[in-house]
Amino acid sequence: MQGNLFSESWYRIADLRVNLLYTVRVQKQLFRGSTFYVLHDPFNNRFFRVRPEAYEFLIRLNADQTVEQTWEECLKIRPDDTPTQDEVIRLLSQLHHGNLLYFQNKGDSERLFERYKEGRKRFFTSTFMSILFLKIPLWDPEQFLKKSKPIIDLLISVPGLIIWILVVCLGATVAISNFRELFEQSQGMLAPSNLVYLYICLVSLKVFHELGHAAMTKRFGGEVHTMGIMFLVFTPLPYMDASSSWAFRNKWHRVLVGAAGMIVELFFASIAVWIWANSGEGLVRGIAFNVMMIGSISSFFFNGNPLTRLDSYYILSDWLEIPNLAERAKKQWFYCIEHLLYGIKEIFPPADSLSEGFWLLLYGFFSFLYRILISIAIAMFVLDQWFEAGILILILSLFAWILRPIWKGLTYLFTDQRLGRQRKRAYLVTSLVVGAAVFGLCIYPASDGIRAPGVIQAQGFLTVYTPVAGILHEIKVRTGQRISKGDLLMSLENPELELEIRATEAQLAESRALELKARKIDIADLKPIAERLKFLERKVLRLEGKKIQHDILAQVDGHWVAPDLDKYKNVWLSLGSELGAIIPDDEMRFFAVVSQEQASNLFSHTKSSGEVKIYGREEFTLAASSVQVIPFERKQLPSVALGWFGGGSIQVNQQDGMTTAESFFEVHASLEQGIAPVSLLHGRTGELRIDLPPKSLWEQLRRGTVQLMQRRYKI
Repeated sequence: MQGNLFSESWYRIADLRVNLLYTVRVQKQLFRGSTFYVLHDPFNNRFFRVRPEAYEFLIRLNADQTVEQTWEECLKIRPDDTPTQDEVIRLLSQLHHGNLLYFQNKGDSERLFERYKEGRKRFFTSTFMSILFLKIPLWDPEQFLKKSKPIIDLLISVPGLIIWILVVCLGATVAISNFRELFEQSQGMLAPSNLVYLYICLVSLKVFHELGHAAMTKRFGGEVHTMGIMFLVFTPLPYMDASSSWAFRNKWHRVLVGAAGMIVELFFASIAVWIWANSGEGLVRGIAFNVMMIGSISSFFFNGNPLTRLDSYYILSDWLEIPNLAERAKKQWFYCIEHLLYGIKEIFPPADSLSEGFWLLLYGFFSFLYRILISIAIAMFVLDQWFEAGILILILSLFAWILRPIWKGLTYLFTDQRLGRQRKRAYLVTSLVVGAAVFGLCIYPASDGIRAPGVIQAQGFLTVYTPVAGILHEIKVRTGQRISKGDLLMSLENPELELEIRATEAQLAESRALELKARKIDIADLKPIAERLKFLERKVLRLEGKKIQHDILAQVDGHWVAPDLDKYKNVWLSLGSELGAIIPDDEMRFFAVVSQEQASNLFSHTKSSGEVKIYGREEFTLAASSVQVIPFERKQLPSVALGWFGGGSIQVNQQDGMTTAESFFEVHASLEQGIAPVSLLHGRTGELRIDLPPKSLWEQLRRGTVQLMQRRYKI
């Protein structure tokens, strides 16, 4: 029992004659080691979970005696386990709200009408608040599933599991071996020419996704009576109602029902990746690629996220054995506020244990943050497509996440009877919390700064290319070795050039012999022979010059860096092939890439110093001085390593990996010497961090929002 045995409101229900509807089905279940009874009315598909003590009271209710008589009877039989009067009132109210009770007493027409209006009001309010997630039921698939039961039993079996594992493993192997090509093709997934195929594949795959839920529900004895269309951000997609699985005794059966859709999608995605890898360019390959991406990455990104009420939410709820996870998480937070902050004693937590309370608080916190972020993301997406609709969604989000909670909070604070004598304390605590939030958000100066990716380069470094084509014959200097100007780095060979030199020398010898003969026999032939001699002599000199260029010499002092050169030994290299770089022991500079918004913040401050963190070597912090913004917009990155294809975070063109999608500004900074050799740091990527004067979080948020709206929507 929780709370006082008697209640001041008991008179409202004491004389009622009620009992459970005869249509209610009861299912015994275990949750976190405790026994519960699940009440289910198949006509309205409502479920309600009660403890054994409450269930024993409910089954004793009948129309021949009043609620008070039934309660007193239970109190005599089990005085320690009988629900209190407050608990009985809450229990009957919730069951009445779920239409699970039959009333013998004469109905109050006015009260029934008020209850009807309240129900309609709640319906329209919830519909208005979920305008982006409307559901329209269309079909009862129960008869279809009954006829398909033999096929369902065959597919969802041990042999079916083995086949599924083999297909998924094969698909994963093919995907990993073709990862580079998959990544490149995914960049054009949202191209206008692919949107029609993308949507067709999405809807088709989601139909099988929902049928997977339905089949798994039927496999374990449940019923499915609703399938229809759900408008997810104005996009029609199929959905089904698998709530009958809540009555399954085995929690792993409920988990499998929640995972069935993703299991089906992953199976189709694995088949699609094999088709994609073994087909040429065309419609079949394009459709297979879309199915593969939707059934794997997209499915796990959306359905695999437990913070939204999709598949993984129910999987997590069943795994933790905490039914109605989201609602109970809200109630747990509300309990903490009322009990710990406002000091209300006569209330009890929704959690049945400390561990359950921990999970409820944790889930409530992260799901609240995620819903705000996803609402903003959806609004931004719609703004990009239909600006007016995006503004409407922003207004609805503002109402749902700010104005409505504030209004409900104020109404609760000023009118709720549960506060009672604690109302003054509630006023004080709320004022302190709101004041602290306003101070922390709008007044307290928070740290502000700029984080920009970039690359380290040594001043005066020289990239070495092949001056002529040839075979890399001999490597004289190893990477990391100190060299001086004029040292031989490597030698190339060109057999064709050697043959051409020998052939030209033979032609030159022949022409000289003809010259001697002409001097003795026919002097008139001397002039053309002399011109031929000059041509061949110049050709020999030119070919010998090329031969000399096969010995590649160092042009400056420094360290030779060519880690991949050994794999090119005895390989033909074309003219202009990159061989390595000579890194002098001079000043190091950091070339950072900043967006236009970040550059405007730098232009408005005179900060000329910062620090550089090297990716992968967090222990290195290099002091950066003489920070300078180059006042010209650019679209060519200083290094391919900063773009997507080099492992960086900047969106670039697929063709060269250097041209960015949006223009940027370059920031140059001098780095301190002595922490590590210049040759080891040259070409390493990192992040330039510049601290700006502190500003409040509200000012930083306002500035970022204004810059975003100016850049994306020209407002």
